[in-house]
Amino acid sequence: MKRLLLVPLLFMFIAVPLRASPPIGAVVQTWHYDPQANTVTVRIVNISDKNITAVNMSINETFADHSVNNHERLVDMLAAVVLVQQIKGTPDEDRIRTQLGDGTLPAHQSFDRVFRYADGKVVTDFHATIDVVAYADGSAEATNIAALARLREHRKAELLSYEKASQILKEVLADSAIQTPTEEAAARLEKFLIAWKAQPHSSVDIEPGIMEAVVRDLKNAPRVAAAQHIGEAEFLQRYVAEKEQHISMLSTHTQLKTGGAQ
Repeated sequence: MKRLLLVPLLFMFIAVPLRASPPIGAVVQTWHYDPQANTVTVRIVNISDKNITAVNMSINETFADHSVNNHERLVDMLAAVVLVQQIKGTPDEDRIRTQLGDGTLPAHQSFDRVFRYADGKVVTDFHATIDVVAYADGSAEATNIAALARLREHRKAELLSYEKASQILKEVLADSAIQTPTEEAAARLEKFLIAWKAQPHSSVDIEPGIMEAVVRDLKNAPRVAAAQHIGEAEFLQRYVAEKEQHISMLSTHTQLKTGGAQ
């Protein structure tokens, strides 16, 4: 009989250090827990050369009772950016710019965000990673593709909300037979919202809070118009022009183009 020679196979495992993904345009620099206020203050730093309009944080919190909470926090500054652009040349410009700057997180600057916790939830550890950054030039970086998609969806819904409101206001203005245009416009917006809320929605296509804010503005319009010594129709024309400007500014920040396939 021939003896079968068994030759053991040798597998060599070579340990290769994993490289961490390079940070995108913003990082969490520090976090600080205040036990008296039961808050965590996070410092976010813009490490890019461009101004930032939004960041998304993925957060892991550990508590003294050994529970763990994983969640995300989106900080979108676009409303402030648009506001600062809209108040240019007005008496409020200096005051608002003192508070908001240009509305963005400027290049190489930082800001703080505070997280508040319920009584008894004592934080023992906190980790936060910036995984989406949107820039003032309409570009974006992301390591969290789902979060980037949600940011795009959120901004598109804002834009569509203002566009729908503006469309309704223009329709009212075009009908010269309407004697109380702001009242009629508010009623039509409310009717639209009732119908929209009654329908199922698989994605966010409207931000109802935006349209509800427009309704409140319209209901206050007679008082504001009287104080400005103008008629309701003129007030509504100015209001539509303001919203059209808002729409134009928002439209440049909805696509958030990236360098890859995001």
